[in-house]
Amino acid sequence: MHMYNIMHLRRAFIFIFFIFILGFIFLITRDSFLPEEDRNLTLKKINTFIKLDKKNVGCVQPKLSVFAPEIMKFVKHVPNIDCSKSKQDWVKCRESVCKIQKSVKQLYGPIKCTFTDIIRVDDFKLEDGQTVSSDDSYTLIKSDVVKVSCVGSSREKWSATLMGIRKDKLIQETSNWDEVSDNALKMNVLMFGFDSISRNSFQRKLPKSYDYLMNDLEGVVLQGYNIIGDGTPQALIPILTGKTELELPDTRKRMKNSEFVNSYPFVWNDYKDAGYVTGFFEDVAELGTFTYRLNGFKETPVDHYMRTYYVAALKERNKWPKLCAGDIPRHKVMLNAIKDFYSVYKSNPKFLFGFHGELSHDDYNLVQVADQDLTELLKSLKESNALNNTILILMADHGHRFAEIRNTIQGKQEERLPFFSFTFPKWFKEHHKTAYNNFVSNVDKLSTPLDIYETLKSILNLKNTGIADLSHRSISLFSKIPAERNCADAYIEPHWCACLEWEKVSVSEPIVERLSAVFVKTLNDYTYDHANVCERLAIADILWVTKLKPNEKLVTFKKNADRDGFVGEFSAKMDIKFDMYQIKVMLKPGNSLFEASFTHHKADDRIDLKLSDVSRINMYGRQARCIEDDFPNLRKYCYCKDDIP
Repeated sequence: MHMYNIMHLRRAFIFIFFIFILGFIFLITRDSFLPEEDRNLTLKKINTFIKLDKKNVGCVQPKLSVFAPEIMKFVKHVPNIDCSKSKQDWVKCRESVCKIQKSVKQLYGPIKCTFTDIIRVDDFKLEDGQTVSSDDSYTLIKSDVVKVSCVGSSREKWSATLMGIRKDKLIQETSNWDEVSDNALKMNVLMFGFDSISRNSFQRKLPKSYDYLMNDLEGVVLQGYNIIGDGTPQALIPILTGKTELELPDTRKRMKNSEFVNSYPFVWNDYKDAGYVTGFFEDVAELGTFTYRLNGFKETPVDHYMRTYYVAALKERNKWPKLCAGDIPRHKVMLNAIKDFYSVYKSNPKFLFGFHGELSHDDYNLVQVADQDLTELLKSLKESNALNNTILILMADHGHRFAEIRNTIQGKQEERLPFFSFTFPKWFKEHHKTAYNNFVSNVDKLSTPLDIYETLKSILNLKNTGIADLSHRSISLFSKIPAERNCADAYIEPHWCACLEWEKVSVSEPIVERLSAVFVKTLNDYTYDHANVCERLAIADILWVTKLKPNEKLVTFKKNADRDGFVGEFSAKMDIKFDMYQIKVMLKPGNSLFEASFTHHKADDRIDLKLSDVSRINMYGRQARCIEDDFPNLRKYCYCKDDIP
């Protein structure tokens, strides 16, 4: 009897399952017999049911209009750089040969030039090498930089410091694709970036370049790329080393026995070891990323290092029209060097990072003058087939920090969202389909400078193209980033996280007075040992206060309510142990503008403020001249007493 019941139960189960399958098939196929309008409505209902609520993701990026009125009032057209007032360059360097121009000989007759190699000793010291005379040309061998002095037949004179890419036979012989591991993607890497360009400002001020990048090169722009610290070093150091400055050997100038920056584990060293020719180009020698506040490099960090040129040419700036180097705009020196680097090492594996700051660091609009030249560089690279085996990365370190645009809410957000794009050859998209599809799927996910480092490393050894582990703060963009990644996962402090939702707080709230008191005390304590020269600061005006508003779905999410992960259960009851506040204040004397982030611990009613969470957002100019040479770390916070009327 027992076995009989079991058999009947099995038959009943099979029958019910069969009916369920038929019903499911009908449910799926019936829409093919419905009118188009009804079928779309049915699909819409199904999609609405299974669609993940976007608020469940770890980071919801702000949607910032490129042409928002509050931003566009700061956008101005600037005239192109005019170098026509400069005498025509008598000598030009192309690749590794510096040649006296035929057109100049036609004007001035026979010309005799001396060529003196400029030899790098370290980042701050140069020396003259051998001097050679010629009436035709000079080939760069010992250095990429040469000092040229010419005399015409009628005693006319011309001189300049010039830059090329020397053909180093040893480098050419030792850097080849056979040396590169079979686990690598075996592709060149070309990075070029501007200082202080947000994702939106790139579109506003470099529209031709952006259009060519997106439409002709099919570039991919990271919409969720977020900075993790304040300023250029805190952007570039993680990209190039995979670590923050605090995690690396101390290389600060002001600290005794600190090390040179060579002690950092730069990713270009990995590329060099893998068989690549390496280059690092950066302009504005007096404000270099690794030389302004840090000790710089003792040994030359890469095969071709452009700092030597910019240090040597610094004294010539006043010799030429504004922003010119001879008869060309100064920014084209670097763009031409990039082309030469690719020409000289056409058949070699190449890693090159170029970073330009002169046009964009202090002026929001000026970078516009490079738009056409950058577009032409991109076209030249494409037409020469240089991009057929190159991952091209156009990027910026952060958005604008000091310009007026930064004082708007959107400007504040844009600072945290710099431009960052990758361009891949067409063959890569098919040959490495999983890696490329993962990369595209990560476009809207939260990403950081640390992820760029991991991506650069994975080009040399592609290992993980599966789901990324959120316990790792550095994730290769060739793996798939889970949607729930948030700023805590990505090692982004709240002060820098563009994902956070803030709500306005009235300045009349009692907490605001306490925040203000903690702020001025923190700054005055920091300059206390120099109170004899630095004035005591006080609040002049509180411009706004905001409070972190946690994403309700993120806070209350407990687990998936269904087996497939389509529906979430939001029953978690989290005890919020602290509040985060951010304020913008003007201090006196000096009308300095600051932003700061605070933590209010509820249990003991304590307010914490770290100096690293304080940002000076207007120029300090010469207000700190009494301490800027000896104590550059105090520049943002010291108002010299001799400036007080």
